Amino acid sequence: MNKIHHFHKRSILDLLRADMWKIESGIVRANTWLEDASFSTLGFWGAGDIVGNRIFQREDYQLECLTAVTASPLLVENCPDRVMLAYINQLQELLIIRSCKRIEEMLLKLLIWLGKRFGEREEDGLILTVWLTHQDLADALSTSRVTITRSMSQLERQGAIHHLTNHRLLIDRSAPTFDSIRQALFEDFAPLIRHNSIMPLVGMAAPMSTRPLTTSYC
Repeated sequence: MNKIHHFHKRSILDLLRADMWKIESGIVRANTWLEDASFSTLGFWGAGDIVGNRIFQREDYQLECLTAVTASPLLVENCPDRVMLAYINQLQELLIIRSCKRIEEMLLKLLIWLGKRFGEREEDGLILTVWLTHQDLADALSTSRVTITRSMSQLERQGAIHHLTNHRLLIDRSAPTFDSIRQALFEDFAPLIRHNSIMPLVGMAAPMSTRPLTTSYC
């Protein structure tokens, strides 16, 4: 049985210690560097997901812990093919989300997607329990933190989202696209989904910020 390793929030998973990591708890983000010294976010992974060199097959990336993380090393030869299928599938899903014309709609769809992936379903909607920053969301949508801050404020005024205690976010059941996004995201990719349950999120990144999702807006 593989030994479980513990990592602090914002620390880096050691790719020299293991080519692949199975995430036992917490959330990991993969980053790569661009020519202008900024970085791009390659994906987000949570409990039960497998991430590492089998997916990216490149050297200029790192795995950053967005939360406290526990993970166990995994040999590349023990990595199932469905990991790669899931990665490709999620690339397609994000393209659908990013195809929205209005940033508020794009952000709301992303929040619903994240809620279904990392959150909890309640009678009133989805509760996103992951403490993401505005910059984390901006990274996924290839936009700026200021734009996300403005859009979050707009969604809150519309009643689509509500801030709760302990850095949680409620996505209201009555929010537009709440029920339709699942079908919109998956109806074209059902054959792939039947072969996997690993759901990383992939997007472009901007400079990092530590601003929490539930802080006051500027």
